[in-house]
Amino acid sequence: MSKQDRLDMITTFIKAYTVPLLMENISADIFNRNSVILPARIDISELNGHYEEMEFIPPIWYQELEKYKEDNYSFLVISDLSNLPKEEQLKFGEILKYKKVGVFELPQNCVIIITAQNIEQTISNEIYSMVAVV
Repeated sequence: MSKQDRLDMITTFIKAYTVPLLMENISADIFNRNSVILPARIDISELNGHYEEMEFIPPIWYQELEKYKEDNYSFLVISDLSNLPKEEQLKFGEILKYKKVGVFELPQNCVIIITAQNIEQTISNEIYSMVAVV
């Protein structure tokens, strides 16, 4: 598949805002506008929300993503997923499958991007089944 074909496919998915995209050999740094980049090694306590007194508070990265909800699109980039063991990758399952974290839904305009290396060897089957590979 040529670079132009990949770009056309990505553009189509972005316009549709449908399924998370798994991208091989692409740096998360190219998503520098309207984006929040989560390192795959983020601690689970930072990935999910937390309670402050009686109120459940969304994670900091979610609050950052909310700043872009009025824009045409935003990106949640999970970078370097291939650096995690396959069983630990599943901590992103709720975000990928339901586009939410805890009780907080991601903005409607949010496109989820996952970057990885050697995806066929390093990405769990469960994660692979929830994404489109571009």
